[in-house]
Amino acid sequence: MRKINIILNKLKKLINNKKIKNNNNQNNLDFYKGIRNLQDEIAPSYININNPKYIEIDNMYYSGLIVVNYYREQNDLLLKNILETNINMNISMFYEKQDQYKTIKDLTYHIGNVGVDIKDNNQNREDIDIAIFTYNDAKYIRKEMQVNNEDLYFLYIYINIFSDNLKELEHNINSIEGMLQSKGMQTRRASFREEQLFKSCLPIFKNNEDIKNSARRNILTSGIISTYPFISSNIFDENGILVGKNIYNNSLIFVDRYNTEKYKNANMCIFGTSGAGKSFYTKLLILRYRLLGIEQYVIDPEREYISLTKALEGTVIKIGPSSSEFINVLDIREESLEEGEKGYLATKISKLIGFFNLIFGNLNEEEKAILEEKLIEVYNLKNINFDDNSLFNYDKENIISKKFKSSKDMPILEDLYNILNKDEKNKKFAIKLIPFIKGSLNFFNNYTNVYLLFFNKLSNIDISRQEK
Repeated sequence: MRKINIILNKLKKLINNKKIKNNNNQNNLDFYKGIRNLQDEIAPSYININNPKYIEIDNMYYSGLIVVNYYREQNDLLLKNILETNINMNISMFYEKQDQYKTIKDLTYHIGNVGVDIKDNNQNREDIDIAIFTYNDAKYIRKEMQVNNEDLYFLYIYINIFSDNLKELEHNINSIEGMLQSKGMQTRRASFREEQLFKSCLPIFKNNEDIKNSARRNILTSGIISTYPFISSNIFDENGILVGKNIYNNSLIFVDRYNTEKYKNANMCIFGTSGAGKSFYTKLLILRYRLLGIEQYVIDPEREYISLTKALEGTVIKIGPSSSEFINVLDIREESLEEGEKGYLATKISKLIGFFNLIFGNLNEEEKAILEEKLIEVYNLKNINFDDNSLFNYDKENIISKKFKSSKDMPILEDLYNILNKDEKNKKFAIKLIPFIKGSLNFFNNYTNVYLLFFNKLSNIDISRQEK
């Protein structure tokens, strides 16, 4: 009797524990019922499917088209016309690959039956042309699959157009129908099947069974190329700035010219007739790049960007015969190399060769070599050589402490002129430098005294002949 009581007590405990566990599970279920999930976040406020011609979802109207037939031959992309429009639409395409062995078997059976039918029956029957077309198509498909190793697919194309205005929706549907018909595609409106078509155009990869039979058409592997959808001429860089609208489809164009992974360089040319807005557009670019923190230098021969530069707290530098601000072309800046790079003098000489090529005319290789030799010599006068450490001044008391040489420690054009003047062979170079040393362009022959140029993100170089 005692053993029976012990067993009963254990059973009672097990039952009670199970009840507690079930109660906990029920409490958990009740708790989760009050949680808002992702499905609730994306679900619309209301859906109205009472009208057979469209669906209304959150004040937007959706109406669909089913592509039911195509030209026998297509020489261009099927959807090119409608993809380049600015009409709001969702396009869904499904491809179903068919079993090659079964398809060839069915085609052979069909070819045999139709061939006998064409041969035995009267050639004057009304549907003889259709029968012959079907017979030839079946033979072509079988040949492509057997000889060229192509596959047969079922193709389905659905187009769901949407707008917040019913009149605009109807207008857009008519426009899309006209464009598709001009490309040899027949369409059918999805009246009474708008819900099924809407679901088929959602990004859930589900082809609704209720409309599949209407849209199903055969297509070979080579024909799938004509359905390639990524043909729009839209230009959109994620970090780009707005530069205008596409003239073909009115889409907005965002370009990040400084994206080196996508573009080889950031060069841009702006063309337009007088009054077309070239200057306004340029100022707009300057403003936007200023906001993005991109370093900009404006060469301003007409002084039309000075007001903008001042408004953006940039630096205006007047360069000219009457100017008191100077930039030494032989100056080497510490910022001229990226962090971790080496070769201050080598980099500077390569740039100076291009500068002197403008002054002396097109230099041949021998003249470039002579000029480079003289440039190395003029820098050596200031104890600057190809060792980057030569560009730093060291504290005598603290050897570890070093400071980049100032502009006063750099050579100027007159130093180069004096070196070139020593050798009769280089006199022609020295003569061409005279205007820059003693003539009207002698403002080039000075030490740099404009330091904000190197730190401000926007600098305007005023090279006009007007006084400030």
